Amino acid sequence: MKVDIGPNEAGQRIDKFMRKWLKDVPLSAIYKRLRQGDVRVNGKKVKEKYSIADGDIIEVRDIVSEVKKEKFVRIKNEIKVTYEDENMLLVEKWPGVLTHSDTKNGESTLTDFVLSHLYDKGEYEPEKEITFTPAPCNRLDRNTSGIVIFGKNYDSLKLINEMIRQRDIEKYYMALVKGKVKDGIYQAYISKDQDNNISKVYTEPKPFTKKIAMEVKTIESCGTFSMVELNLLTGRSHQLRAHLSFLGNPIIGDEKYGDKKLNSFFENKYGLSYQFLYAYKVIFRNCPERLSYLENKTLAESLPPVLKKIKNDVFRFTL
Repeated sequence: MKVDIGPNEAGQRIDKFMRKWLKDVPLSAIYKRLRQGDVRVNGKKVKEKYSIADGDIIEVRDIVSEVKKEKFVRIKNEIKVTYEDENMLLVEKWPGVLTHSDTKNGESTLTDFVLSHLYDKGEYEPEKEITFTPAPCNRLDRNTSGIVIFGKNYDSLKLINEMIRQRDIEKYYMALVKGKVKDGIYQAYISKDQDNNISKVYTEPKPFTKKIAMEVKTIESCGTFSMVELNLLTGRSHQLRAHLSFLGNPIIGDEKYGDKKLNSFFENKYGLSYQFLYAYKVIFRNCPERLSYLENKTLAESLPPVLKKIKNDVFRFTL
């Protein structure tokens, strides 16, 4: 088997590349071929730590992969772009769509829409890629809306993911919650019931829990409801929704963690069938050289019309 390396495969260890390229080949077989010198780059034997480069030609002997690359299917492009440059794309996710799916059930995801957008622009050519696909760097729950960041090439995807891990990309949400919340940083512990897809929050650590933290700032309050800005300090599944509910301030519209009576009112009056939680702003800090042009840059999106109307009505008069 032979393959030519392009810019979106370069910079990674050859063993890691081979694991993605030869998905149906056992790891033991891959490492055996590397040890025995059956993997050659530009005609020379290499070890597993070799960093592949743009223009390298990799040849693997005595290995056969039966995996066929899935054919790319373009779908109608319906995304709202918040920001785009040669390295990244920030788009608005709407409620009801998955950011990315690990299973193929025929449902189009936000990633599918983004790939079609890049394909239409000539910036994604699937037939030329071996293992790389532009991908989201952050995820939002199915019924949460707002900004999702996509890396458009291998280097930027790796850098953005690392910045998120190091908390160098600050992520802010707007939420309409029940009652008043005191401003400040809130910490707790969370566990996830994977079978039922629900999280539970605790004051003290327990087995199988992870620490969570968020910063809350009140933007506006009428006593009955508050519009708050949430700075996500840790990124756990359902964290903001479960934590606010635990504090006695559930997000309006949240069927899983919210107040059923209030949810029913807002659905009947506004058609709100999802949580009023919107990822509206990101700020870039401590950017690596390739992304230095984004240093201290704030990128934001305004509330969608229905959320804006609810906000205006709630604080115009008490419901």
